This record gives sequence, C-alpha cells and structure tokens, in this order.
Amino acid sequence: MTANLNIAAGLRNDIERIERGGAAVAAETKDTFISAGAAEIDKALPWGGLPACGLHEIFGDAAATGFAVSLLAQLETLKPGAPILWCQTGRELYGHGLAAFGLDPARLILVHGRNDTDLLWAMEEGLAARGIGGVVGMLHKVPPIAGRRLQLAAEERGGFGLLLRPLDPMAGVRAAAELAATSMALTRWRVSGAPSEPVRIGGREAGMGPLRWQLELQRCRLSTHNSNTTYTGHPKTWQVEWRDETGDLSVVAALRNGSAQPAEPWRVAS
Repeated sequence: MTANLNIAAGLRNDIERIERGGAAVAAETKDTFISAGAAEIDKALPWGGLPACGLHEIFGDAAATGFAVSLLAQLETLKPGAPILWCQTGRELYGHGLAAFGLDPARLILVHGRNDTDLLWAMEEGLAARGIGGVVGMLHKVPPIAGRRLQLAAEERGGFGLLLRPLDPMAGVRAAAELAATSMALTRWRVSGAPSEPVRIGGREAGMGPLRWQLELQRCRLSTHNSNTTYTGHPKTWQVEWRDETGDLSVVAALRNGSAQPAEPWRVAS
C-alpha cells in the first residue's frame, strides 16, 4: 500500500513538473509576434503582428504554401535552430523551393500520414512538444473539436501552428465546399498567385519580375480563453511581391487595398 502511494506521489510530481515546464514555454512566447511579411499588413492586424503562440489558417493554391513557408522561416529569430514539423499525406515538397523563401530544408521533420486523422494527431503532438519551432499541417477536413484541441495545445505550450488548406481549381465546387474554415484559428488567410510585372531593360522585356501574391486577411480572433474572442471588420487585401534580395514581402504600391487611405481597424465584437 505504501509503495503504491509513493508511486502515485511520484507520478503527480512528474506531471506537475512537466506542466510547469510547458507553462514556462508558453509564457516565453505568449506576447511574441512575427511579421506577416510587410509593415502595412502588420498594422492591419490587431496585435501589430502575427501571434507566435497560436493556430493560423491559410487557404489557397501554391502561393499559399509559399506564404506559409515565409512565415515559418521567421520563427528562426524566436527559436534558433528549432525543427519544423510538417505533416501531409503527399510527398510533393521541394527543398529548393523551401530554401527560396528562407526555410532551410534541413530543419524539417516530415510526417506522412494516411489521412487527415493521422495528421491532426501528429500536429497536436508536435504543438505540445517543447523542442519544435513550428507545426504545419496540409489538411482537407478539420472537425471543430480537432481545431479547438490544436488551438489549445498551441496556446498552452507556446506553439506556432499553421493549417494549410490547399484549393484545387480542378476539384469542383463540392470539394471546395468541404474545406470548411476552422473557427478556432486566430487568423484566416486566402492566398493566390497574381501576375508578375515584366522586367524591362532599354524599353524591352527582359524576363518576369518578382513573384506576386494576392493576400486576403479574412478573419481575426482572440484566444480561446477570452469571452470577447472575435474581431469584426471587412476582409483586407493586399497584392505583395517576394523580394529575393531581402527575403521578405513588399506591398505593391499602386494596389495597397485599392486605396491610399489606411485600412479600417479591426474591432472587438461585443
């Protein structure tokens, strides 16, 4: 009997020590942010940047993957050398493409699951792990409970999670409708490719200019622990281009939200 009580007490102490450690990690990243890519975009976010402790959702084509990778690359400043857990069913990642947007492929831990259920489990485990710099999952279906679990894991352990929701233009309306948004994500983005401006030398075209993307910030919310969770406001859009020489995004000057006026700020819903 005494031996069993000692074992139980030891287990409780181990659990408390693990929980304290997780809380410390969460505290370190609770009020830290990364840039969404450009100062104009950061100013439109209610936090002045993208929370590094929480879940974010990105819909779109191949441009969405590029945007996601550019965000993951910025985590290096917060967690130098920490690996990135990338979860997906396919094997189409291209190392040179990742490096082009600032993410060293050597930092990746690839998880190939059979289905979304496998990937959701792997993401939750990764978000709860102390040594992981960030977690990304390429998913089609995210049940509400699963989305809540991911957000809670990110908040409680100080993790940065990305839900990458690929849109296949050939898949049809029904398949697109199945990609229901995850209500628990702190931010929701829609990203698509945009035409690049040709480079001109001496009045002649000399190749294509920098990659351009159309970014739309569709939704913001606070944490799952706050009763006033939702920010309201009109979706905000930018056309941006990737600058290889600086390794970041810049907003295309002539198309900044279609107006020279500053974007309407987000308001906390009552």
